[in-house]
Amino acid sequence: MSAPNLTYGTSYSRLLSFVMATAILLFAAAAHAAAPGITGPTFNLTAQPAYLSQPDGQMIYSWGYGCDPLNPPSGYAPSAISGTFCNSMQIPGPTLIVTEGQTVTVNLRNGLPTAAGNTSILFPGFNVTSPAGSGVAGLLTREAAPGVTVTYTFTASSPGTRAYYSGTQGDL
Repeated sequence: MSAPNLTYGTSYSRLLSFVMATAILLFAAAAHAAAPGITGPTFNLTAQPAYLSQPDGQMIYSWGYGCDPLNPPSGYAPSAISGTFCNSMQIPGPTLIVTEGQTVTVNLRNGLPTAAGNTSILFPGFNVTSPAGSGVAGLLTREAAPGVTVTYTFTASSPGTRAYYSGTQGDL
């Protein structure tokens, strides 16, 4: 290899090493970022209807979960976010932040119109229990009738990010 090619190869190798190290640092920094949410282990949620605006300016009727205004959350994370609040209906629902090993309790109040019927929440990947006096028996889980609250309890047995969604009318 001639001297100019050797210099070019060495410079290219150093540049590639620098780019790789920078990329690793950027990805490592992103891994430490916090998702804004409400902290538990007890959460008071409500199922509510709302009109959501679309990019074309149209509004669509939808149902979603949010913080129960009758029992607002006690903590938000990260604490550096000022003016934090939790809507009574949002899509997706609020992020629930817990610590591995905690017993998590979610109280869901059905704030949907009476004609909508019952609603519920599923927490896939967790063994969820609900007291017999809490809500009514549904196909997949205990359900909250209109105006009623149902309680779900589970242990945050493994770390990770999970979704939660309706076990009653998942299409809505």
